Amino acid sequence: MKLAAIFMFVAGQLTPEQSAPACTVPQVPAVVRAQKPVRPAPPSCVDEARNRHTCRPAVINAFNQQMEQYERDFDRYVGDLNDYVVALNRYMEQVSQYTACEREAAGIVGGFIRG
Repeated sequence: MKLAAIFMFVAGQLTPEQSAPACTVPQVPAVVRAQKPVRPAPPSCVDEARNRHTCRPAVINAFNQQMEQYERDFDRYVGDLNDYVVALNRYMEQVSQYTACEREAAGIVGGFIRG
């Protein structure tokens, strides 16, 4: 960065009063490797195709509790993935700003070198 500012000063693109913009390199977000929760297997007394069961109340209640826990875990999983996508989009915006800053510091506007 300092080398670019010195080069631009020597080339006459910057006056001593001007300085090249300070471009900060964006930090890559931490990689998120979320584990998709495993859907509980239905008991043999459940016919999912017909949406019917012949289970005792205790068995179906236990299965329903497992499915409710699975739903909470799956919502958390989707939320983690969405948060990661937001972080990646924020990073890409920062990269775009950084490249624009570096182009400006190098004297390149619209693909042409100024000066």
